[in-house]
Amino acid sequence: MDVDGRNIRYLDNGIGEPVILVHCSSATHREWLGTIQALGEGYRTLAPDLIGYGKSDLWPDGVAFNPNADVELVRALVDRAGAPVHLVGHSYGGAIALEVARVAGDAIRTVTLIEPVTFHVLREAGRDVEWKEVRGIAESVRSRVDRGDLAGAAGIYMSYWIGRIRWWLMPRRQKASIVRTVTKVAHEFGMIGGTTIALDAYRAIASPVRLIAGSRTRATARAAVDVLSAALPNAHVRVVEGAGHMSPFTHADAVSALVVEHVTRGER
Repeated sequence: MDVDGRNIRYLDNGIGEPVILVHCSSATHREWLGTIQALGEGYRTLAPDLIGYGKSDLWPDGVAFNPNADVELVRALVDRAGAPVHLVGHSYGGAIALEVARVAGDAIRTVTLIEPVTFHVLREAGRDVEWKEVRGIAESVRSRVDRGDLAGAAGIYMSYWIGRIRWWLMPRRQKASIVRTVTKVAHEFGMIGGTTIALDAYRAIASPVRLIAGSRTRATARAAVDVLSAALPNAHVRVVEGAGHMSPFTHADAVSALVVEHVTRGER
């Protein structure tokens, strides 16, 4: 589909209640293939490649990033679905899904957020330690990108989420893919840090929200989950034991089961 002059590719599978799945930074719609299989053919699953990832268009060089660009993309999919949708998002995709839920109102049936990186809520909630930590990572990534050190930026960003050893041991081809996308990641960090949406604004989300966190995730990610669970009027938290921030990859079956459970309960 075309969104604001950009070609956006997405997977459209099955027939039934629509479920939109939004991937994390440096990933593609393929993050959700296991969850799509778990949902089965009784649901219509729509999984986009966000701007700059997979087969979707890149954000043009030299053009200021529109912080609402990916929100508009997912909102366009909500309109295309033509019925109340179930929204699922992980990390950056979770932050996008949360904002879509806020602006789309009755078009959203349920929301499942896996450690959404809505770090701006930490600032308002007074979680200063966690806010300063993630702000420091964001500034380090953006400064490396500005200097043209894309490999260094990718190393900082990925080491934070998966650890230095796992980053060093990652296959060369996968590493190269992340390095190629890290400029977009820097834009996303800027968007997250610069968001001025008040925490109270999320209280308008009436849909049932399931927040999923890994038991071994970063304190910053868990803090964002805790702040949102207290602010959202119809939210609850589920924990995946032994998982970190990348649970849809490392604990795919457990995460898929939690997504399917929430979607099917919301449908009933």
